[in-house]
Amino acid sequence: MNLDPRADETLDVVLRGNVRLLQSRKGYRTSVDAMLVAWFAHRQAPEADTAVDLGAGSGLVGLTLALARAGRRLTFVERQPQLAERAQRNLALNDLSHRGEVVVHDLADGDIPLAHPVELIASNPPYFPRFGRILPAHAERRDAHYESTAGVEVFARRAAARLRPGGVLCVVFPADASSRLVAAFAAAGLGRMQLQHLHHRSAQVPPTRVLLAGRAGPLDVVTLPPATLHCPELPDHTYHPDIEAFLSTLGAVSSAPTGTADRGGEGH
Repeated sequence: MNLDPRADETLDVVLRGNVRLLQSRKGYRTSVDAMLVAWFAHRQAPEADTAVDLGAGSGLVGLTLALARAGRRLTFVERQPQLAERAQRNLALNDLSHRGEVVVHDLADGDIPLAHPVELIASNPPYFPRFGRILPAHAERRDAHYESTAGVEVFARRAAARLRPGGVLCVVFPADASSRLVAAFAAAGLGRMQLQHLHHRSAQVPPTRVLLAGRAGPLDVVTLPPATLHCPELPDHTYHPDIEAFLSTLGAVSSAPTGTADRGGEGH
């Protein structure tokens, strides 16, 4: 397996040097949302030994969850074959091939093909409906950010079907569409929810994202105290101390390739 970046790829060192990540130069590139949902999901299920990165893209959510708990097994589920292949290479690049597998699967075709139910599913799904929008020309970006064959309602239903009793689905979504996300979880039977609004820097301005965790049960939505990505009193390049503490537990890669960048990722 060739782990060198191809002409249309970059090799970045992200999350404070913890993860090496091959990404498309012009197609889908990861965002800070991947870090956020991994952070949130690990807090929701720190003891989970089995997890799925649903709609994995290049695999950053799953890679982060694998590093957050020793021995945790990950399944990366991705619809686009070229992204699934990149996620497989990223597993190898981070010496995690023995702890993960990549499955090419379209949720519109049926339930997630897993041998056994899992304890944790985390997803940074496509957010936006396609109707009435000017879509990106690049297919990777288009299918990563805009719903295609499966919307969030299908995401929630397929995930709920593959969770163990007590298992949890965690999703990051635009804050202004949180009601749709809650409705999708409830329709899938994941009524026991914990919802947390995420503000960029100050809780005095509207939140940009919502983090939602759902477990099987009747409707009961608990709103957690809001979180912030950054703190006003700290430098712009640092995250909130809770997020920095999480990143510090992942363990740095042994050596960073020359010329790569230490980045959290692009924003949506």
